Amino acid sequence: MRGGQDFNAARYTAFEVQVIHLTRLKLSGFRNHVDTDINLSPGLVVFTGANGHGKSGLLEAVHMLSVGKSLRASNDREIVNHSIARDGGHVQALGVFNNGPESVRAQFDLEVAPSSAETFSRLNSKTKEWRINGVKVQPVEFVGRANVVIFEAGDLDLSLGAAAVRRRYLDILIGQFDTEYVQTLVRLNRVRASRNALLRGSMDVQDFEEEIAFWDGRFCEESVKIIQTRREVMELLQTRSAPIHAELSEGESLGLRYLPNLGSAARATASTELEGSELRNHVYEALMASKRKEQSSGHMVIGPHLDDFRIDIAGAPSRRFASRGQARTAALSLRLAEASLVSEFARRDPIIAFDDVLSEMDSTRRGTVLERASQYEQTLLTATDDALVDRDRLAGAQNFRVVRGNVTPAVIPA
Repeated sequence: MRGGQDFNAARYTAFEVQVIHLTRLKLSGFRNHVDTDINLSPGLVVFTGANGHGKSGLLEAVHMLSVGKSLRASNDREIVNHSIARDGGHVQALGVFNNGPESVRAQFDLEVAPSSAETFSRLNSKTKEWRINGVKVQPVEFVGRANVVIFEAGDLDLSLGAAAVRRRYLDILIGQFDTEYVQTLVRLNRVRASRNALLRGSMDVQDFEEEIAFWDGRFCEESVKIIQTRREVMELLQTRSAPIHAELSEGESLGLRYLPNLGSAARATASTELEGSELRNHVYEALMASKRKEQSSGHMVIGPHLDDFRIDIAGAPSRRFASRGQARTAALSLRLAEASLVSEFARRDPIIAFDDVLSEMDSTRRGTVLERASQYEQTLLTATDDALVDRDRLAGAQNFRVVRGNVTPAVIPA
């Protein structure tokens, strides 16, 4: 998959799949982890402890080091330890990933200045850096270096939440094996920002029509690449997730339908059959049809930044009819399908992470999910009670206790 070009699966599957696992995780001033530094082994790694003591922060950091962005925090203040936010100091998340013949050292550093009582709710004078193997990079360059697929409570929103949640899921999934797609997204966002500035009149240009026509062309070119790639991946995701869902739900069907935002349902449906120049013309026509609305609103009202995909469970749209249990099963199916796609097309098995999701499954479903996860090199799991993991698996796992941000090895009684 390369930014919407013709898809040729053979060039991905012709190579042996590498395995990857996290060997070290170091957190300083990250949420309630003042100074955590642990070495990890392949296989199952279990972190147990009460809620609010730092289990989720461990997996949040691991995932952040794989995609360059926190899955939970909307801003940096949320991941900074309270004492550092108040007094100032250094925040770090560092992960060392063993990737077959080489290691990837992913690192996030944040310098925080002391805050007054008035500014405590926001970070003061922060300096932030992201590094891969010691080299300073942009956060987007983290995507695809160390693959992590995480299951967490917020995954219910894949079925029940807003379109933005599903777009983010799809973008992170594709980005793990298609770097050109990520670069296309970056370019598209820049084009959209420039075009919106024109619509708002904040750009000083003499010939508005000539300038907007230039950005119209750029927008259509980048949009076609995004739409084609998302469409292809959604088809693959449907193929992989449906049988997994049937296994987890005793036969319920799971359907996925990509919904490009082109101003009308008819245009969106028509776009699923078009390629190349025909699709570009289709996007251009949709853009022209939206001109009056976007000029009155001052921003673009169609395009990939507004795309969605629909999840149907047993033939009914999940956003309207799914129970929490059905939404959870659909999310698990999507995540396991994601792991399969990443393994095949990135040619590298991802790390699997479960953040406190086992407690709401029955024992049969827990066993099925953990058995599927065991196909991969490493599984990281958090739980409030180690009884949620069967004794045989637990006996062969690396076990840790998490208490008030302190992570220590644990011995599980036979």
